[in-house]
Amino acid sequence: MNLTYQRPIEIDDHPIVGKRYLVATPTIDTVTGRIVKQIRLRSPGAILYGYPRFGKTSAIRYIIRYLKEVFPGAICVNFRCETHRAGSEGAFLCSLLAAVGHSEPLAGQVSRKRIRLIEFICELADRAGKDWIVFFADEAQKLQVIEYEWLRDLHDQLEHKGIRMITILVGQPQILDQKSALRQSRDTQIVLRFMVTEMRFGGLRSAEEVATCLAAYDQSCYPADSTWQFTRFFYPRAYAAGLRLADHALAVWQAFERAHHGAGFTDSIEIPMAYFARAVECALSEHYQYDSDEFDFSTAIWDQAVLDSTYVLACEETRLGLPLPEWR
Repeated sequence: MNLTYQRPIEIDDHPIVGKRYLVATPTIDTVTGRIVKQIRLRSPGAILYGYPRFGKTSAIRYIIRYLKEVFPGAICVNFRCETHRAGSEGAFLCSLLAAVGHSEPLAGQVSRKRIRLIEFICELADRAGKDWIVFFADEAQKLQVIEYEWLRDLHDQLEHKGIRMITILVGQPQILDQKSALRQSRDTQIVLRFMVTEMRFGGLRSAEEVATCLAAYDQSCYPADSTWQFTRFFYPRAYAAGLRLADHALAVWQAFERAHHGAGFTDSIEIPMAYFARAVECALSEHYQYDSDEFDFSTAIWDQAVLDSTYVLACEETRLGLPLPEWR
C-alpha cells in the first residue's frame, strides 16, 4: 500500500470521531480579540452571551489556549456555575479552589477557604510574574446575587494585593435580564465590576463564515506534529487529488438554507456551531470508505449531514430561529 494513503491511527481514534477538537470561528476570533484588549486595558469584567449549542463552552477552551500563547504564563481559570436552592459560600469557594487547582478544595471552614483561595491565587500570580488573573464563569446566568457579592469580595481583596481580577461571565441571554435587574436594584457595584462590556456569541451567518470554519478542517492536523490534515485523514486519495472542504462552503451553506426554509422558518439563518460541526463530522466520518481520486461531496451528502446534525429539530425545540440582538 502507498504510505501516502495509509492513516497513522485508526479511524475511531481520531478526534473528529471522538469530538475532541476545537476549530476557530469568526465569532471566536472576534471575541478573543476583544478579551485580549480587555486584558491589556485591565478592564474588570464582561458578559459573553449566546443561546445554547452556539459553542460558548468550547470557545472558552479555545480562548484560554490562545491567551496562554499571547501571554505566556497567563493564569486563566474556568469554573462552571451551578444551580443552588440557597447560596452556600462554602460550596462556592470550594468550586473556585478546585478551578484554580488547589489540592485541598474541601478543607477548612468558610473563612479559611477564602484565605486559602486568595493566598493560592497570589502564589500563582507571583510564580507567573503576572499582576492579573482571568476567570471564565461558564453558565453564569445561574449565579445568584449573593454569589456575585462573593465574587466582588474576591475581586476587591485581590486588588488590595495588587492583582487585577478580570471576570468573563459566559451565559445565555437571560444574563442580560440579570444585569437589568441589578441596575434597577441599584447594585451598581456588581454591574461595574463584571457587566459593563457585552459581547454577543453568534453562529455562522454567511457562506464566507462557513468557508473560514471549513478551512480549519483542511489545515488542522492530527497527530499534531504530522501532515495529516483532518480532511486528508478521512479522504487521503481525494485530498491528494485536490479535495478541500473549504471549496464546499457554498454547498454547505445552501444545505442548511434548504433545511431551514424547508422547515418553515422565515427568519434569517444563523447556524449554531454545535450543529455545523456535527454536519461536518457526519460528512467526514460517514463516507470515508468511498475515498478515491474522483470522490467529492455531493449535494445529497450535505443534505443528509445537515439532517443528521439535528439542526432543524433543535430550532423547533428551542426556537433558535428568533434573531439575537446585535453586537453591543
